[in-house]
This record gives sequence, structure tokens and C-alpha cells, in this order.
Amino acid sequence: MTDDSPSNEDVRAPWDAMAAYWDENMEAGRTWQQGLVEPAVERVLDVQSGERVLELACGNGQFARRMAELGASVLATDFSEPMLERARAHGGGLEYRQADAADESALTALGEPGSFDAVVCNMAIMDIVDIEPMARAAAVLLAPRGRFVFSTLHPSFNSSPGTTRVLEQSDDDTGVVRRYFVKVSGYSRPATGKGVALEGQPVIQWYFHRSLSDLLRPFLQNGFVFDAVEEPVLPPEMVGPGAPEAVFLDVPPILVARLRR
Repeated sequence: MTDDSPSNEDVRAPWDAMAAYWDENMEAGRTWQQGLVEPAVERVLDVQSGERVLELACGNGQFARRMAELGASVLATDFSEPMLERARAHGGGLEYRQADAADESALTALGEPGSFDAVVCNMAIMDIVDIEPMARAAAVLLAPRGRFVFSTLHPSFNSSPGTTRVLEQSDDDTGVVRRYFVKVSGYSRPATGKGVALEGQPVIQWYFHRSLSDLLRPFLQNGFVFDAVEEPVLPPEMVGPGAPEAVFLDVPPILVARLRR
């Protein structure tokens, strides 16, 4: 974190402000969560009935509720109290606590060492100012062979501020021809900037781009091994004709990874 990086309060404020908008749009299916993210995370996590799972940055609790449906005992956390209020309003009997995923002491206070079978951070690592405290805390909280699973914007194709989606359109004897590309002008250096997660949101939030090596390094340095990955693409039914998102029918917009102690 450099001197000009946003503070945790700077990062938290936009999420507090758009908790209601985010919750309403997730429940209405206007995000990638249900059709793209959750199926891949479920496969990689492979949660078993009776397992104890800690979710970091749970947002409105949608995936926490899904893990509970699969039989897990879930402790779901977020740094935004308005987000947690929205999560609790959905019911389900889950345990929610406020905790900042960038605060190592707050995380290790969530349970005894080795008390969780899995820790999940779903589409939030790119929103966290510093992930090293999370890696250290996960190493303490996880049981031997416990796994840490995260999903994030794909660092190669959909994360860097230097990434642009391109549509080329032409005509030929078959009709309208559209070609989609991702143009990348930066990757290896960490970058911080503001962006939009969902069009129409009332405020924009901070993003933290990290290369794949920068994403994995804190975990590898804390005794984890990288043992599973998925790079899902958008199902055709999620993309309208001529939509810019059509680039992600073949280029993966997210990365899902599993690391084990």
C-alpha cells in the first residue's frame, strides 16, 4: 500500500452507500453471481455437509445462504454494516459478523486456530486494499488440508485499468458480422483505481488490480499450495445480441482458484 492508496474507510464508504442497490440487483439476477460465479465456486470449493466455512466479504449473503443450503455451517463476514443488514434481512439463520478482510487481528478473532474447513472470498479480492493479512489469518484459521477458495475478476483479461473491450462490426454476404476482442495495455504492475461493478450503481468503488503472481504470492508464502483453478466463460443465454459482454463468451472474465494448507 502506497501513501496515495485509499484507506479502508475510503474503500468501505461506496459499499455502504450502495448496499441496497447491490442487494436488490443481485436478488433480481442482474449480476454474474448466480449464472457464472457461483457454479464455478461451488465446483472448486466442493463443500461437504457439516463443514465449518468462513466467508469473507459476504456482501448481501447470497453465497453464504447457498453454502448453508448445501449443508455447511457458515460464519459470514463483511466490513460493511449496511451490507450485513441486507444479508440478515434475508433470514436463513446464518451467523453474520462485521470484520474487515484486510484486518488480520479481526479475522483471527473469528475462531480458534484450525477451526474452519474452508475460507471463501467470493468476487472481493479485487476490492481489498491489502490481501497479505487475509492470507496470514487464513493460514491460522484453517484446519490441516483446509482450503482457501477465491473468485475474482480475471487478472489477465478483466482486471487491469489498461483493459478495454472492443467490438468490430462489418457486413458480408451472411449479414452482420461482429468480432470481439480484449485489448490489454497493462498487467504486471499493481494498479489502483475506481470503477463500476454494476451499471447504474449510485457510486463507484475502488479496485485493486494484481497479477496472478501477486494474487498467489501471499498465500504461497504462508504455507498454501495452489491445487485447483477454473476460468469460466459467460453462458450464451446471459449475453444479448451485440452486447459488449459477448467478448466473454470465449475469454474468461473471472478466475476461481483453490489453495490448500
